[in-house]
Amino acid sequence: MLAQLAGEMVRHHRASKGLSQTQLARNASVSRTVLSRLEQGKATAVQTDVLDRLFDALGVKPAMLSAAPSDDRVRARLDQQRKLEQARSRHLRLALDLVNDERMAVPLISKAKERVDLWRQRQSCSGYYIERWARILELPPSGIAKEMASFSEWEDAMFQNSPWVWV
Repeated sequence: MLAQLAGEMVRHHRASKGLSQTQLARNASVSRTVLSRLEQGKATAVQTDVLDRLFDALGVKPAMLSAAPSDDRVRARLDQQRKLEQARSRHLRLALDLVNDERMAVPLISKAKERVDLWRQRQSCSGYYIERWARILELPPSGIAKEMASFSEWEDAMFQNSPWVWV
């Protein structure tokens, strides 16, 4: 979580100073790839000297990390990331439950299919998600679990448009 907060702050301050990732990386003697992963929240382990160099290059004091971000957009992005992480975690736990208890899986899958049918009737969700979830829900529980664990770049969108709303 600290790496995500640091990444958000670095991205915010870099953008507010009009610097590209390449410029900041060069100024801080940091790889642009490391900077990019940090800003995207994909860096799980970041060395403190890397953060020190980035904040020095941006003219930001590290003590600012302990304070809540003052920018509403940064705060909103962090809140959205937290919600996506929670949704991802809930869905992956559900995927495990579907595999581990097929008797429980049958009514859960049935309820999810009803939700997708309701989306279709009311046209309340994009046709892409309706069709994708309908195809996934026709799979056996282990297949559904496998799909839910491998959405790749569509993962956040699939979990935001999920028939498992009660999860």
